[in-house]
Amino acid sequence: MHTISERRPLNLPFSVIRPPSPRFGLRMRAILLRAAAMVLTWQDRRAQRIALAKLENRMLRDIGLTRDDIANEIRRPFWLG
Repeated sequence: MHTISERRPLNLPFSVIRPPSPRFGLRMRAILLRAAAMVLTWQDRRAQRIALAKLENRMLRDIGLTRDDIANEIRRPFWLG
């Protein structure tokens, strides 16, 4: 049995480890930016739902909502708009 330092490289007809493509960094940046934007959207939805829950009944009537409407909105998962 070989130890890690004694292992010989495999003789493969192709390179297993390739350098990343020039656009790899741009793609990763775009993915991370989309993920960050999504998290910010979720946080905003949560804050809005909490603010709605704190409104008085008179204020809810002014904007055409009921307590049931607010309860239904609060029960929705944060990832659903």
